[in-house]
Amino acid sequence: MNIIFNDYGKEAELVKGRNILSYLQELEIEINASCGGEGKCGQCLVEVECAPGALLEKTEAEKNFVQDDTHRLACQAIILKTDEHIYVRVPKRGYYILESGEYKEIPIEPFVHREGERVFCESIDMGEYTGGLYGIALDIGTTTLVIYLIDLETGEVLSVISRENPQTKYGNNVISRIEYARRGRDILEREIRNAAKEMITARADPGKVYEVVVVGNPVMRDLFFGYSVESLGKSPYEPLSETAVSKKSKELGINANPEARVYGLPLIGSFVGADALAVVLATEIYKNEKICMAIDIGTNTELILGNKERLIATSCAAGPAFEGASITCGIGGVSGAIKEVRIENGAVMYKTIDDADRRPVGVCGSGLIDVLAELLDNKIINGRGKFYGAEKEFRIAEGISISEKDIDQLNLAKSAVSVGINVLLERYGIVLEAIDRLFLAGAFGNFINTENAIRIGLLPSIERGKVKKVGNAAIEGARQALISKTKREDAEDVAKRIEHVKLEEEDNFMEKFVGELYFPKYL
Repeated sequence: MNIIFNDYGKEAELVKGRNILSYLQELEIEINASCGGEGKCGQCLVEVECAPGALLEKTEAEKNFVQDDTHRLACQAIILKTDEHIYVRVPKRGYYILESGEYKEIPIEPFVHREGERVFCESIDMGEYTGGLYGIALDIGTTTLVIYLIDLETGEVLSVISRENPQTKYGNNVISRIEYARRGRDILEREIRNAAKEMITARADPGKVYEVVVVGNPVMRDLFFGYSVESLGKSPYEPLSETAVSKKSKELGINANPEARVYGLPLIGSFVGADALAVVLATEIYKNEKICMAIDIGTNTELILGNKERLIATSCAAGPAFEGASITCGIGGVSGAIKEVRIENGAVMYKTIDDADRRPVGVCGSGLIDVLAELLDNKIINGRGKFYGAEKEFRIAEGISISEKDIDQLNLAKSAVSVGINVLLERYGIVLEAIDRLFLAGAFGNFINTENAIRIGLLPSIERGKVKKVGNAAIEGARQALISKTKREDAEDVAKRIEHVKLEEEDNFMEKFVGELYFPKYL
């Protein structure tokens, strides 16, 4: 007998003792398993039709997330009987993905060019011109992928396409990917390359794609190029190499001209990667006379501080809390997720992504920030994140609430970012007021209520006029490196001179972390 996924036309033989998540991974069916299958995030919810006793009874972990008898967490649903088919339906949730950054006009000087009816990449003859010179800028995020299709002769962005990173079924943070890579690196490599191939083919004639520029954090970049990421999982937590990477598309099996160059921007150090460098490139902090800071908040938050004279950077293990994982009713940025919350005269008002009419499916990161700020302002919780009175959770909508345990998780994530900011300021030898501009990069930074993020301490208490949201600056940086030799040279030069700070090696790091715990404005 088989386990059958009708929506995907896939099935496999039932094996006693296996869980449903293992089949989803084996058959390469997309599902989010943020916690890596430990039953902590509640993201791998599936609908199951099977005979009584075919699966292990619901676990304690499932009771926090499963409200009826037809749904299970794929990671917890273990097969006990194999004498009848089991049918599984995976809910399809489209992530709301921030596809674009702040576009900047720059001179067009690509490596790929046309001479008569021949195409060259620098001095290398790549064949006959067939009606188009295209390039691809690819931003590989831990959760999402974004591609720009670019005309290399005009610099115009012809098309944008995005999707969820298929690797999320193996965990939604870099640590879980490193762990999985120890036994299945080839699977992770195949997943990400196949996704890139499908995205390119959907938007272009692959034969006319002559160059690809890739950005991502060190784990994502190196998995894409086929390098081991094991060194990032043990002290001193560094990649095999920080230098730029260049391979042919035929080596990677990417849908492009066989001789097309696939170029990965350099890394900065440890978990500060090519995506952070691309943010520096796009915001041009490295050219600025005045001191600026860029923050890209995510599972792994990157911080860059400085100007043309000096740049320093660090990363904070903020964890996946603000992306919905480890929060009882938390969820990623999907349709139906609560994205804005306010409390008026004791009543909860909210908005959802896509303004969906149906019942909300959970609360995403921007909504969680709003909830914290509103609970604090309305004196429902104190500065330590504890509820006043007997109730230990707050109802946001039907079936959706936030508990003290959830608040503790958000507090830890917020504090990690706050410590990173303070350490960089201390290392640079400046006070917050010396920062001329604070760039918020990435989807999370783009959609959050800045005022609320400052109130809870996630962002520094800076003059509001200094804050600028720059969207997906990583993909914009990749675009610039694709169409401009100068920008690519800038990136390689800047990467060498950015000072990398490891927070865990800072003197009195734990004391600094404890000092940022809770919500100081409300203590």
